[in-house]
Amino acid sequence: MARPLRLQYPGAFYHVTARGNERKPIFRSEKDRATFLAVLARTVARHRLVLHAYVLMNNHYHLLVETPEANLARALRDLNGVYTAIFNRTHRRVGHLFQGRYKAILVEKDSYLLELSRYIHLNPVRALGGTRLSRYPWSSYLDYIGRRASPAWLTRADVLGYWGSRRAGAEAQYRRFVEEGVKRGGEKPWEKVIAQVVLGSERFIRSVQQRIGEQRDREVPSRRHLQARPGWEALQKGVARWSPALRRLGRGDRANPERAVLIYLARERGGLPLKVVAEHLGMEISAVSQAAGRVARLRANRGEWDAVIRKIERSLTG
Repeated sequence: MARPLRLQYPGAFYHVTARGNERKPIFRSEKDRATFLAVLARTVARHRLVLHAYVLMNNHYHLLVETPEANLARALRDLNGVYTAIFNRTHRRVGHLFQGRYKAILVEKDSYLLELSRYIHLNPVRALGGTRLSRYPWSSYLDYIGRRASPAWLTRADVLGYWGSRRAGAEAQYRRFVEEGVKRGGEKPWEKVIAQVVLGSERFIRSVQQRIGEQRDREVPSRRHLQARPGWEALQKGVARWSPALRRLGRGDRANPERAVLIYLARERGGLPLKVVAEHLGMEISAVSQAAGRVARLRANRGEWDAVIRKIERSLTG
């Protein structure tokens, strides 16, 4: 089986995860976590990384990181190696701390930055149950909502820029955006990852294919795994074909069933991010997210909705 993609180029944008060996803790105390952040800060400065978000859990961590100098492998080797040495010395142990190699998914930044930052910041809620984000200090979330001074090695501007240039207003909007994810259970962007290594639009995937073609690396997945998803126009045509059936299903409901199903399929089959779907339809991101969730529930609980959506999906792949 091919190993994960190790495609590096200037300006590449990644979601990085590293787990403890045998899923054992990589942090045993708050001091360990503080040490890791200090090593992370030095790594960001040394390798000139752009770090957009992070979270430290008991046995793994997540980073959302950009590499202006195409040096992810070197930077992660430095980060994990230095921290492992300190951890082993502190706890009088030897051997590997992390489970094999880190996992890095190459991401289309413009489309997925917002969603992935929320996904990362929601990790404590998913993993630790009733944990309140405002009380979890080991992620960049408190920096994003203005609860503490943001360190120089963390870049918030790109994410908060979605809500304008006023810092206080953007921080409040971001807090609401993440809290909405808590109520809904959060997005699952990894369901849209292609070949386990790439997350992005058709255009982005084609650019990755081109870069793959330029590399002679047996670890790079074959092109057949990077199949294009249906585009916006194809999705519109597929839904329009089944408009009469959708209208019958939505009779008596104030919501527009055709638009809701289009949103759902754009997310689930087209792999389009919330921001892109919202721009296509002239809607708010929160409204798009709610519509997709509503159709997912209808499909799960009502057979007639599932039957029609299946027919649309088959037409998209025909």
